[in-house]
Amino acid sequence: MATDSTPLTVTLADGWEATAYRQWSFPRELPPRWNDLAHGYGDLGVFLTFESFSCWWRSFGGAARPLVTVLAREGEVKGIFPCRLVTDGTGPDNGIRSLANCETHCYDFLVAGEERSAALSGFLLAAARLFPGETITIDKLPADGPNTAPLLELLSRRSGCSQHGFHPSAPFLEVPASEAELLARLSGRVQNSLKQSRKRAAREGGVHLQAVTGGDALDATLSELFEAEYRSWKGEAGTAIKCRADAESYYRALARWAGESGALVLFLLRLEERVTAACFCLARGGTLFILKTGYDQRYRHLAPGLLLLAEVLTWCREAGGYRVCDLRGVCEPWKMEWTDRTGASGTVRIFPASFSGTLSYLTRYGWKEFLKKLPPVRYGLDRVRSKGACAAGAP
Repeated sequence: MATDSTPLTVTLADGWEATAYRQWSFPRELPPRWNDLAHGYGDLGVFLTFESFSCWWRSFGGAARPLVTVLAREGEVKGIFPCRLVTDGTGPDNGIRSLANCETHCYDFLVAGEERSAALSGFLLAAARLFPGETITIDKLPADGPNTAPLLELLSRRSGCSQHGFHPSAPFLEVPASEAELLARLSGRVQNSLKQSRKRAAREGGVHLQAVTGGDALDATLSELFEAEYRSWKGEAGTAIKCRADAESYYRALARWAGESGALVLFLLRLEERVTAACFCLARGGTLFILKTGYDQRYRHLAPGLLLLAEVLTWCREAGGYRVCDLRGVCEPWKMEWTDRTGASGTVRIFPASFSGTLSYLTRYGWKEFLKKLPPVRYGLDRVRSKGACAAGAP
Protein backbone atom coordinates (compact mmCIF):
# COMPACT_ATOMS: atom_id res chain seq x y z
CA MET A 1 0.00 0.00 0.00
CA ALA A 2 2.70 2.48 1.04
CA THR A 3 4.46 2.42 -2.35
CA ASP A 4 1.33 2.72 -4.50
CA SER A 5 0.27 6.12 -5.86
CA THR A 6 -3.41 5.46 -6.45
CA PRO A 7 -5.84 7.37 -4.19
CA LEU A 8 -7.17 5.54 -1.18
CA THR A 9 -10.76 5.96 -0.05
CA VAL A 10 -12.34 5.10 3.29
CA THR A 11 -16.03 5.43 4.14
CA LEU A 12 -16.80 7.00 7.51
CA ALA A 13 -20.03 7.46 9.45
CA ASP A 14 -22.83 10.00 8.78
CA GLY A 15 -22.17 10.38 5.07
CA TRP A 16 -18.47 11.24 5.38
CA GLU A 17 -15.81 9.90 3.03
CA ALA A 18 -12.04 10.41 3.10
CA THR A 19 -9.84 10.20 0.01
CA ALA A 20 -6.06 10.18 0.41
CA TYR A 21 -4.18 11.36 -2.70
CA ARG A 22 -0.63 10.02 -2.89
CA GLN A 23 0.64 11.94 -5.88
CA TRP A 24 0.42 15.65 -6.69
CA SER A 25 -2.42 15.20 -9.12
CA PHE A 26 -6.04 15.98 -8.27
CA PRO A 27 -9.48 16.16 -9.85
CA ARG A 28 -9.86 19.49 -11.63
CA GLU A 29 -12.67 20.57 -9.32
CA LEU A 30 -10.48 20.29 -6.19
CA PRO A 31 -8.09 23.31 -6.62
CA PRO A 32 -10.97 25.85 -6.85
CA ARG A 33 -12.56 24.39 -3.71
CA TRP A 34 -9.12 24.39 -2.04
CA ASN A 35 -8.80 28.12 -2.75
CA ASP A 36 -12.35 28.81 -1.55
CA LEU A 37 -11.45 27.27 1.80
CA ALA A 38 -8.16 29.23 1.89
CA HIS A 39 -10.06 32.46 1.23
CA GLY A 40 -12.14 31.80 4.33
CA TYR A 41 -8.94 31.80 6.40
CA GLY A 42 -8.56 35.58 6.03
CA ASP A 43 -5.36 37.36 5.07
CA LEU A 44 -3.21 34.37 6.14
CA GLY A 45 -5.03 32.35 3.50
CA VAL A 46 -2.48 33.62 0.96
CA PHE A 47 -0.13 30.94 2.36
CA LEU A 48 -2.73 28.17 2.15
CA THR A 49 -3.79 28.33 -1.50
CA PHE A 50 -3.43 25.38 -3.81
CA GLU A 51 -0.79 27.28 -5.79
CA SER A 52 1.26 28.11 -2.70
CA PHE A 53 1.33 24.47 -1.58
CA SER A 54 2.13 23.40 -5.15
CA CYS A 55 5.18 25.68 -5.20
CA TRP A 56 6.32 24.18 -1.90
CA TRP A 57 5.84 20.59 -3.02
CA ARG A 58 7.70 20.97 -6.31
CA SER A 59 10.71 22.48 -4.55
CA PHE A 60 10.82 20.58 -1.25
CA GLY A 61 8.87 17.36 -1.81
CA GLY A 62 12.02 15.36 -2.37
CA ALA A 63 11.81 11.63 -1.69
CA ALA A 64 8.63 11.94 0.39
CA ARG A 65 5.23 11.01 -0.99
CA PRO A 66 2.37 13.52 -0.89
CA LEU A 67 -0.52 12.52 1.29
CA VAL A 68 -3.35 14.98 0.78
CA THR A 69 -6.49 13.80 2.55
CA VAL A 70 -9.79 15.23 1.35
CA LEU A 71 -12.85 14.92 3.60
CA ALA A 72 -16.23 15.13 1.90
CA ARG A 73 -19.75 14.83 3.23
CA GLU A 74 -22.42 13.68 0.79
CA GLY A 75 -20.11 14.61 -2.08
CA GLU A 76 -19.18 18.13 -0.92
CA VAL A 77 -15.57 18.78 0.10
CA LYS A 78 -15.45 19.98 3.71
CA GLY A 79 -11.79 19.62 4.57
CA ILE A 80 -8.37 19.33 2.90
CA PHE A 81 -5.36 18.14 4.89
CA PRO A 82 -2.08 18.72 2.96
CA CYS A 83 0.57 16.35 4.30
CA ARG A 84 3.35 14.06 3.15
CA LEU A 85 4.31 10.51 4.05
CA VAL A 86 7.97 10.16 5.05
CA THR A 87 9.24 6.58 5.19
CA ASP A 88 13.02 6.84 4.65
CA GLY A 89 14.50 4.59 7.31
CA THR A 90 13.55 4.61 10.98
CA GLY A 91 14.32 8.22 11.94
CA PRO A 92 12.14 10.42 14.19
CA ASP A 93 10.93 12.42 11.18
CA ASN A 94 9.11 9.45 9.66
CA GLY A 95 5.36 9.27 9.48
CA ILE A 96 2.62 11.62 8.28
CA ARG A 97 3.90 15.20 8.36
CA SER A 98 2.50 18.55 7.38
CA LEU A 99 3.76 20.12 4.16
CA ALA A 100 6.01 22.47 6.10
CA ASN A 101 9.69 23.20 6.69
CA CYS A 102 11.91 26.15 7.61
CA GLU A 103 10.62 28.07 4.58
CA THR A 104 6.97 27.69 5.59
CA HIS A 105 5.48 30.95 6.83
CA CYS A 106 2.08 29.58 7.87
CA TYR A 107 0.53 26.12 7.77
CA ASP A 108 -2.93 24.88 8.58
CA PHE A 109 -5.62 22.52 7.40
CA LEU A 110 -8.36 23.89 5.19
CA VAL A 111 -11.70 23.13 6.81
CA ALA A 112 -15.20 24.49 6.37
CA GLY A 113 -16.14 26.22 9.61
CA GLU A 114 -19.55 24.63 10.02
CA GLU A 115 -18.05 21.12 9.87
CA ARG A 116 -14.75 21.76 11.61
CA SER A 117 -14.85 19.24 14.48
CA ALA A 118 -16.35 16.49 12.34
CA ALA A 119 -13.79 17.00 9.56
CA LEU A 120 -10.85 17.02 11.99
CA SER A 121 -12.16 13.85 13.62
CA GLY A 122 -12.61 12.27 10.19
CA PHE A 123 -9.02 13.07 9.25
CA LEU A 124 -7.66 11.41 12.41
CA LEU A 125 -9.88 8.37 11.88
CA ALA A 126 -8.96 8.03 8.19
CA ALA A 127 -5.23 8.30 8.96
CA ALA A 128 -5.55 5.63 11.67
CA ARG A 129 -7.35 3.26 9.29
CA LEU A 130 -5.18 3.79 6.23
CA PHE A 131 -1.80 4.15 7.98
CA PRO A 132 -2.33 2.64 11.44
CA GLY A 133 1.30 2.66 12.58
CA GLU A 134 2.21 6.21 11.57
CA THR A 135 2.72 9.20 13.86
CA ILE A 136 1.18 12.46 12.64
CA THR A 137 3.34 15.57 13.03
CA ILE A 138 1.85 18.98 12.31
CA ASP A 139 4.47 21.75 12.20
CA LYS A 140 4.03 25.53 11.93
CA LEU A 141 0.46 25.37 13.23
CA PRO A 142 -0.80 28.76 14.50
CA ALA A 143 -1.77 28.61 18.18
CA ASP A 144 -4.79 30.84 17.52
CA GLY A 145 -5.73 29.26 14.20
CA PRO A 146 -9.33 28.12 13.73
CA ASN A 147 -8.41 24.43 13.79
CA THR A 148 -6.01 24.37 16.73
CA ALA A 149 -8.37 24.50 19.72
CA PRO A 150 -10.86 21.98 18.24
CA LEU A 151 -7.99 19.64 17.35
CA LEU A 152 -6.51 19.78 20.84
CA GLU A 153 -9.96 19.18 22.31
CA LEU A 154 -10.36 16.07 20.15
CA LEU A 155 -6.93 14.82 21.19
CA SER A 156 -7.73 15.30 24.88
CA ARG A 157 -10.61 12.84 24.50
CA ARG A 158 -8.80 10.42 22.22
CA SER A 159 -7.11 7.25 23.42
CA GLY A 160 -3.42 7.35 22.60
CA CYS A 161 -0.69 9.87 23.29
CA SER A 162 -0.14 13.29 21.82
CA GLN A 163 2.05 16.27 22.55
CA HIS A 164 1.92 19.92 21.57
CA GLY A 165 3.95 23.04 22.16
CA PHE A 166 3.75 26.62 20.91
CA HIS A 167 6.16 29.53 21.01
CA PRO A 168 5.95 33.24 20.12
CA SER A 169 6.44 33.98 16.43
CA ALA A 170 5.45 36.35 13.64
CA PRO A 171 5.77 39.77 15.30
CA PHE A 172 3.39 42.31 13.77
CA LEU A 173 2.53 45.97 14.05
CA GLU A 174 -0.18 48.27 12.85
CA VAL A 175 1.05 50.60 10.13
CA PRO A 176 1.62 54.00 11.79
CA ALA A 177 -0.63 56.80 10.57
CA SER A 178 2.25 59.26 10.32
CA GLU A 179 6.02 59.60 10.60
CA ALA A 180 5.56 61.14 14.04
CA GLU A 181 3.59 58.12 15.21
CA LEU A 182 6.27 55.80 13.88
CA LEU A 183 9.02 57.59 15.77
CA ALA A 184 6.93 57.71 18.93
CA ARG A 185 6.68 53.93 18.94
CA LEU A 186 10.44 53.42 18.72
CA SER A 187 12.85 53.53 21.62
CA GLY A 188 15.12 56.53 21.89
CA ARG A 189 18.08 54.43 20.78
CA VAL A 190 16.33 53.20 17.62
CA GLN A 191 15.04 56.70 16.87
CA ASN A 192 18.58 58.07 17.02
CA SER A 193 19.92 55.21 14.88
CA LEU A 194 17.26 55.86 12.24
CA LYS A 195 17.96 59.62 12.18
CA GLN A 196 21.72 59.07 11.89
CA SER A 197 21.26 56.46 9.15
CA ARG A 198 19.12 58.83 7.14
CA LYS A 199 21.72 61.58 7.48
CA ARG A 200 24.56 59.29 6.39
CA ALA A 201 22.53 58.02 3.43
CA ALA A 202 21.71 61.60 2.39
CA ARG A 203 25.40 62.51 2.38
CA GLU A 204 26.04 59.60 0.00
CA GLY A 205 23.34 60.65 -2.45
CA GLY A 206 20.20 59.42 -0.70
CA VAL A 207 18.30 56.15 -0.84
CA HIS A 208 14.99 55.42 -2.54
CA LEU A 209 12.59 52.51 -2.25
CA GLN A 210 11.59 50.48 -5.30
CA ALA A 211 8.45 48.33 -5.07
CA VAL A 212 8.03 45.57 -7.67
CA THR A 213 4.79 43.63 -8.00
CA GLY A 214 5.57 41.60 -11.13
CA GLY A 215 6.32 42.31 -14.75
CA ASP A 216 8.84 41.17 -17.33
CA ALA A 217 11.83 42.08 -15.13
CA LEU A 218 10.66 39.92 -12.22
CA ASP A 219 13.39 37.28 -12.52
CA ALA A 220 16.10 39.95 -12.71
CA THR A 221 14.65 41.73 -9.67
CA LEU A 222 14.58 38.46 -7.73
CA SER A 223 18.24 37.91 -8.60
CA GLU A 224 19.08 41.34 -7.14
CA LEU A 225 17.08 40.58 -4.00
CA PHE A 226 18.73 37.18 -3.54
CA GLU A 227 22.16 38.71 -4.06
CA ALA A 228 21.56 41.37 -1.40
CA GLU A 229 20.42 38.70 1.07
CA TYR A 230 23.45 36.56 0.19
CA ARG A 231 25.80 39.45 0.97
CA SER A 232 24.47 39.59 4.53
CA TRP A 233 25.45 37.27 7.38
CA LYS A 234 23.06 34.72 5.86
CA GLY A 235 25.48 34.10 3.00
CA GLU A 236 28.32 33.39 5.39
CA ALA A 237 26.08 31.06 7.43
CA GLY A 238 24.83 29.24 4.34
CA THR A 239 21.19 30.06 5.08
CA ALA A 240 20.59 32.60 2.31
CA ILE A 241 18.12 31.68 -0.42
CA LYS A 242 20.92 31.75 -2.97
CA CYS A 243 22.81 29.06 -1.04
CA ARG A 244 20.12 26.44 -1.62
CA ALA A 245 18.78 25.46 -5.03
CA ASP A 246 15.48 24.20 -3.61
CA ALA A 247 14.85 27.45 -1.70
CA GLU A 248 15.63 29.61 -4.74
CA SER A 249 13.36 27.45 -6.89
CA TYR A 250 10.58 27.83 -4.32
CA TYR A 251 10.76 31.61 -3.99
CA ARG A 252 10.99 32.13 -7.76
CA ALA A 253 7.91 29.95 -8.31
CA LEU A 254 6.08 31.62 -5.42
CA ALA A 255 6.91 35.06 -6.83
CA ARG A 256 5.62 34.15 -10.30
CA TRP A 257 2.32 32.91 -8.91
CA ALA A 258 1.96 35.81 -6.46
CA GLY A 259 2.79 38.32 -9.19
CA GLU A 260 0.08 36.92 -11.44
CA SER A 261 -2.47 36.93 -8.61
CA GLY A 262 -1.68 40.40 -7.28
CA ALA A 263 -0.17 39.16 -4.02
CA LEU A 264 3.53 39.98 -4.56
CA VAL A 265 5.55 42.98 -3.42
CA LEU A 266 9.34 43.01 -3.62
CA PHE A 267 11.10 45.97 -1.99
CA LEU A 268 14.60 47.10 -2.92
CA LEU A 269 16.28 49.97 -1.10
CA ARG A 270 18.65 51.56 -3.60
CA LEU A 271 21.57 53.91 -3.11
CA GLU A 272 21.68 55.34 -6.62
CA GLU A 273 21.23 52.04 -8.51
CA ARG A 274 22.94 49.78 -5.98
CA VAL A 275 20.73 47.55 -3.82
CA THR A 276 21.60 48.05 -0.15
CA ALA A 277 18.73 46.02 1.33
CA ALA A 278 15.68 44.14 0.09
CA CYS A 279 12.72 42.09 1.23
CA PHE A 280 10.33 39.55 -0.27
CA CYS A 281 6.69 40.12 0.68
CA LEU A 282 3.25 38.71 0.07
CA ALA A 283 0.11 40.76 0.57
CA ARG A 284 -3.52 39.90 1.12
CA GLY A 285 -6.40 42.07 2.27
CA GLY A 286 -5.08 44.61 4.75
CA THR A 287 -1.83 42.82 5.63
CA LEU A 288 1.67 42.98 4.21
CA PHE A 289 3.66 39.86 5.13
CA ILE A 290 7.45 40.23 5.10
CA LEU A 291 8.90 36.77 4.45
CA LYS A 292 12.57 37.39 3.74
CA THR A 293 14.88 40.34 4.36
CA GLY A 294 18.55 40.91 3.73
CA TYR A 295 21.09 43.67 3.37
CA ASP A 296 24.46 44.05 1.69
CA GLN A 297 27.09 44.18 4.44
CA ARG A 298 29.16 46.61 2.37
CA TYR A 299 26.58 49.25 3.39
CA ARG A 300 26.22 48.28 7.03
CA HIS A 301 27.36 51.77 8.07
CA LEU A 302 24.01 53.01 6.72
CA ALA A 303 21.99 50.48 8.76
CA PRO A 304 20.11 49.62 5.55
CA GLY A 305 17.80 47.12 7.25
CA LEU A 306 16.55 49.84 9.58
CA LEU A 307 16.06 52.26 6.68
CA LEU A 308 14.31 49.57 4.63
CA LEU A 309 11.62 48.78 7.20
CA ALA A 310 10.97 52.47 7.88
CA GLU A 311 10.53 53.08 4.15
CA VAL A 312 8.31 50.00 3.75
CA LEU A 313 6.02 51.25 6.53
CA THR A 314 5.83 54.65 4.83
CA TRP A 315 4.96 52.92 1.54
CA CYS A 316 2.24 50.87 3.25
CA ARG A 317 0.69 54.06 4.58
CA GLU A 318 1.01 56.25 1.50
CA ALA A 319 0.80 53.85 -1.44
CA GLY A 320 -0.03 50.30 -0.42
CA GLY A 321 -3.08 50.88 1.73
CA TYR A 322 -2.12 48.14 4.20
CA ARG A 323 -3.11 48.35 7.86
CA VAL A 324 -0.83 45.68 9.31
CA CYS A 325 2.81 44.77 8.68
CA ASP A 326 3.51 41.17 9.68
CA LEU A 327 7.19 40.28 10.06
CA ARG A 328 6.64 36.48 10.01
CA GLY A 329 9.16 33.99 11.37
CA VAL A 330 10.92 33.93 14.71
CA CYS A 331 10.98 36.85 17.16
CA GLU A 332 14.46 38.11 16.35
CA PRO A 333 15.71 41.07 18.42
CA TRP A 334 15.64 43.50 15.49
CA LYS A 335 11.95 42.72 14.90
CA MET A 336 11.06 43.27 18.53
CA GLU A 337 12.55 46.78 18.34
CA TRP A 338 9.52 47.70 16.22
CA THR A 339 6.74 45.99 18.15
CA ASP A 340 5.89 43.98 21.24
CA ARG A 341 3.00 42.13 19.60
CA THR A 342 3.43 38.59 18.32
CA GLY A 343 1.51 35.55 17.25
CA ALA A 344 2.41 32.00 18.24
CA SER A 345 2.93 28.77 16.36
CA GLY A 346 4.22 25.32 17.08
CA THR A 347 3.95 21.58 16.64
CA VAL A 348 1.28 19.01 17.41
CA ARG A 349 2.43 15.39 17.39
CA ILE A 350 -0.14 12.56 17.44
CA PHE A 351 1.03 9.03 18.20
CA PRO A 352 -0.85 5.87 17.19
CA ALA A 353 -3.31 4.61 19.80
CA SER A 354 -1.36 1.39 20.31
CA PHE A 355 1.36 -0.10 22.47
CA SER A 356 4.01 0.82 19.88
CA GLY A 357 2.60 4.36 19.67
CA THR A 358 2.82 4.75 23.44
CA LEU A 359 6.35 3.36 23.39
CA SER A 360 7.32 5.89 20.71
CA TYR A 361 5.86 8.66 22.84
CA LEU A 362 7.79 7.51 25.93
CA THR A 363 11.00 7.24 23.90
CA ARG A 364 10.65 10.86 22.75
CA TYR A 365 9.19 12.55 25.84
CA GLY A 366 9.78 10.20 28.78
CA TRP A 367 7.55 8.99 31.61
CA LYS A 368 7.11 12.38 33.25
CA GLU A 369 5.01 13.84 30.44
CA PHE A 370 3.09 10.58 30.11
CA LEU A 371 2.15 10.52 33.79
CA LYS A 372 0.99 14.14 33.65
CA LYS A 373 -1.66 13.13 31.11
CA LEU A 374 -3.25 10.45 33.32
CA PRO A 375 -6.58 11.74 34.73
CA PRO A 376 -5.75 11.17 38.43
CA VAL A 377 -2.36 12.85 38.08
CA ARG A 378 -3.81 15.72 36.05
CA TYR A 379 -6.53 16.20 38.68
CA GLY A 380 -3.94 16.30 41.47
CA LEU A 381 -1.76 18.80 39.60
CA ASP A 382 -4.77 21.04 38.96
CA ARG A 383 -5.62 20.96 42.68
CA VAL A 384 -2.05 21.89 43.63
CA ARG A 385 -2.02 24.78 41.13
CA SER A 386 -5.39 25.96 42.39
CA LYS A 387 -4.26 25.96 46.02
CA GLY A 388 -1.04 27.71 45.04
CA ALA A 389 -2.98 30.43 43.24
CA CYS A 390 -5.27 30.91 46.25
CA ALA A 391 -2.30 31.15 48.59
CA ALA A 392 -0.62 33.69 46.36
CA GLY A 393 -3.74 35.85 46.38
CA ALA A 394 -4.26 35.67 50.13
CA PRO A 395 -3.46 38.83 52.16
